[in-house]
Amino acid sequence: MNVQMKKVHAPRPPANVQKEKHMSDVRQRVRPIPNQVCPAIFPPLVVQAVKPPQQNGRLLNRPSEPQLKLPYISHRSVSQKPGTLKLNGLKGVSGKMKMGKKKKEPLGVTEVMQKYGKMLTEFEQKEILGYSEIWYLGLKATKIRKYDDEKGHYIMVPHDHIAYRHEMLEVMGHGAFSQVLKCRDHKTNEMVAIKVLKDDHCMKEIKILETLLEKERDTSTSTVQMKEHFIFRKHLCITFELLGSNLNEILKQRHFQGFSKKLICHYASSMLKCLLVLHDEKIIHADLKPENILAIDEEHSDVKVADFGCGCYEDEQVFSYIGTRWYRAPELLLCQPYSAAIDMWSLGCVLAELDTGRPIFTGRNEPDQLSCIMEVLGMPPIDETEKSEFWTAFFAGKWKHKTVAKPSAIRHPKSRPLASILGATDQAFLDFVRRCLTWDPKMRMTPQEAMQHKWIEEGRRNNHHRTHEPKDSIAEPPFPNPRSCPLRKGGHKTFCEERLAHLRNVCNPMKISILKPSAKHPP
Repeated sequence: MNVQMKKVHAPRPPANVQKEKHMSDVRQRVRPIPNQVCPAIFPPLVVQAVKPPQQNGRLLNRPSEPQLKLPYISHRSVSQKPGTLKLNGLKGVSGKMKMGKKKKEPLGVTEVMQKYGKMLTEFEQKEILGYSEIWYLGLKATKIRKYDDEKGHYIMVPHDHIAYRHEMLEVMGHGAFSQVLKCRDHKTNEMVAIKVLKDDHCMKEIKILETLLEKERDTSTSTVQMKEHFIFRKHLCITFELLGSNLNEILKQRHFQGFSKKLICHYASSMLKCLLVLHDEKIIHADLKPENILAIDEEHSDVKVADFGCGCYEDEQVFSYIGTRWYRAPELLLCQPYSAAIDMWSLGCVLAELDTGRPIFTGRNEPDQLSCIMEVLGMPPIDETEKSEFWTAFFAGKWKHKTVAKPSAIRHPKSRPLASILGATDQAFLDFVRRCLTWDPKMRMTPQEAMQHKWIEEGRRNNHHRTHEPKDSIAEPPFPNPRSCPLRKGGHKTFCEERLAHLRNVCNPMKISILKPSAKHPP
């Protein structure tokens, strides 16, 4: 027997009861907010009473969800001072709330071992016990067990850590005794440059950098500032401020086209400021070259001197073979005692290169370097040559090279005058470079004399406006093909290929011939 069940609906409450219940729900969800607070915190459209939904003039039997859950703000939490709003400990000025970033706190060793101990290598589990603050672990990096290569350099692993604080990003440069890494400091959240030396015994550079840091503390710095130094896995690490490209890289971007005299003068003033401090402290840089002069920004508006790895005090000279060959002073080539005057010689070489875009002396070896200098300056003083055993070992008499087979390969004195290289349009600049490039170190300008030179003083007077060149002039190539330049008749060859040919000793290494400029500098 089929029994049909009939649904029985509960009687619907009156409309006024529904409306009262709905408004009660709304009042519970949206609490009242003082009128003077609302405009400063929430947009006017958000702080509005939500009208109950209706259908055919009747209220629906469901509660309305507010569009935004507003926080409860009491009258006591509102500051009555005009122009300032204080909400539950947060301060806002001129009607705006400033939410400060939460300061990153380091982890302790115990916490790290509990959470990430299994993700560390066996060596790191022991090494980390010597650190009190852990800022970065480099867990996403490919962990290695051997940290030094066959030459003794530290192996850079992208996104691995240095001292559980810095994140390694890329190699910015490297030399015979060190490499420079671009890193992120997770303690300060800044980008820095870290110089990693092959060992931890070269504390001489630290001593020089600390002296310069103390000397230039209250003045505008002309040297790259050291932040701190530490030992990590038997390597001395020095943290520096991160600057822009060096002058050698900028010349490459310009396709080895020289700078304007105005910009060269501005760069020379900055370099002289550094040499003034070094001269007062009796410090020798000993490796001044475009690669060790860094631009402070992408606009190349100013420069700073870097890399004091070859530096020394005048009374603590240890090595006789220092500096890069193309910028090495004659007294170094002749194995004679040297002083801070070798930095002024290097400065003259750098300024000539910034003007022409090419190194002025490009010798393949020490005898050839002397020959290049004699081509421009003529023969050295007799007393200088008689003092040096190096001269008699490589040269027969006053000029002829003992190893040259063909007389046509010999360079002739003063066959390339300095005026023909730099041009005679700016006599003040020509005189400045000439007074830097003299055989006798006692006759060279000192940094104090150079700062009072006519060329520097004129540039200082005219340097009240824009000092850097527009980017368009940097990007404009001087050749039809920006990747190559005409070096010989009958074809094109890049500067890099030309330098590679020299390094592979395509020609007789002892043959003296005029070399073409290259993109990189010799050792």
